[in-house]
Amino acid sequence: MAGTGDAARRGRREATMDAALPEHRVAFASRLRDLRRDCGQPTYRTMSELAHCSLASLSGAAAGRRLPTWETTRGYVIACLRHAGRPDDVDAVLPQWRRLWEDASLREKALRVPAPAAAPPPPVQRRHRAWWPAAVLVVVALLVTMAGASARPPAPAPMAGLFNILVMPSAALPALENTLSRELEQWARDEPIVAVRGPDGVDPAPSAALVDVGRKHGADVVLSGRLTEAGDLWTMTIDVVLTERVFSETPEFVGRHEISLTEPADVIGGNVEVNRQLAGDAVRYVQSVVAFVRGLGRYALDDYPGAERDFRTADRIRSGITDTVRAEVVLLMLGNAVGRAGRYGEAATIFRRALAEQPGYARATVGLAEALRAGFHSDPADLRQAMDLYRAALGHPGNALLEMKARLGLGLTYQRLSIAGPPRWAEADAEFGAALRAYRGSAGLSPEAGRQSMRLAAEARAGQALSAWMAGRNAEATIGYEEALGLLSRIGVDRPTIRERELLFLRNLGDVYRAMRATGRAEEIDARIRRAGGEP
Repeated sequence: MAGTGDAARRGRREATMDAALPEHRVAFASRLRDLRRDCGQPTYRTMSELAHCSLASLSGAAAGRRLPTWETTRGYVIACLRHAGRPDDVDAVLPQWRRLWEDASLREKALRVPAPAAAPPPPVQRRHRAWWPAAVLVVVALLVTMAGASARPPAPAPMAGLFNILVMPSAALPALENTLSRELEQWARDEPIVAVRGPDGVDPAPSAALVDVGRKHGADVVLSGRLTEAGDLWTMTIDVVLTERVFSETPEFVGRHEISLTEPADVIGGNVEVNRQLAGDAVRYVQSVVAFVRGLGRYALDDYPGAERDFRTADRIRSGITDTVRAEVVLLMLGNAVGRAGRYGEAATIFRRALAEQPGYARATVGLAEALRAGFHSDPADLRQAMDLYRAALGHPGNALLEMKARLGLGLTYQRLSIAGPPRWAEADAEFGAALRAYRGSAGLSPEAGRQSMRLAAEARAGQALSAWMAGRNAEATIGYEEALGLLSRIGVDRPTIRERELLFLRNLGDVYRAMRATGRAEEIDARIRRAGGEP
């Protein structure tokens, strides 16, 4: 059982929390302390080893001075359960802690909201032409009524939700047809992880500045409606700005997108069916974006079944809209989620749909190659096609993550060919080496993209270790696996997929030592496997 070596010396008692601390922080920290006590009071050093979280972040989580991040909370809970010999309880217990953390996060957000400033004088209203299209007023009203009013702070405090929507003010249009926004408002009320701000108290900004405005507010999605006139033609546009914080898996989706409709003023104003279609498309488009972002959040937490459900929802809604953008990105992430479930043939079909939407789309090209390689059974043509696709993706320089994925995939394909036929281990090693060089040159990535690059580098180093092992270079293989494990440990988060790879690398390392007849070293590896929550 993990942590039994600490039986003689339990972790030190926690310091008394300051009575002046906010009540929600004290309550959350107390729950963490209770869990640690119930699980045998492991030392924080032991917990750090079990959860791959820093000792300081774990001890700080139960101090109450600040609310820990979800990743730290998750690591704390997992470490306690592993120490108590309860790794099978993790999947059942984590959702309960997630709800507790989300509730505490809402209270933390409310704590940081500044006191309302004195109300400014009412703005001067411009008199608009009475024949403005009714549908335009309806749809932009959706943007105005999505969020509750809030006071204008001197400087915007970043929103604290896991998914933050910023709604920009739009030309003082009245709030008509409030029922159109009810579903979106209800969604925000039902999901405590969601924060919505605006339009009251948010300064207007031109379309070109929406990305910067979203960054200042800590928004993941910025929505803004605008109306332009050219003679008797009117164009209503909804700007949708997606920021990097939750879109690091799909960086090409970051930026400003738009959905718009242009019609003669008399047609829009007089045709009820056109009005309804325009308003309905606007609602469905925002719903599609919402579903896609929720799917990204679940994908980032390795909840692949949940991510697949959300991506399918986004795809279904999107397919019913006549004027929409970046359908290939929704299909890319849906294919990734399906592939994670091991349904490689279905994933390949979805990636081909993405490529039909956007021929030459490099990320879908790599996804199709991955599905063909991972789903290979006996037809060498699948592996040859996978290699052609990986090489095609390399024709898009400037994206370190994409290059690493393509190089890693080529290396793994060469290994599969070596197992099935004539040895090609040297060619596999060359591709793994290229992936590692791309990793060393990938400075300047966002935190999440940096973690992804480290995971890919760990896989490439483990690939080199396997090649060395197959070639009888056992000492070289042990070094490779240890370095791969070191890269995983530096990622700093605890997720099921990382734990699975860690256990795989450890088991392979143990087998190498047994092949070397190094029994003592093999037993040390077995002990590390048990501490990580697995069985040798």
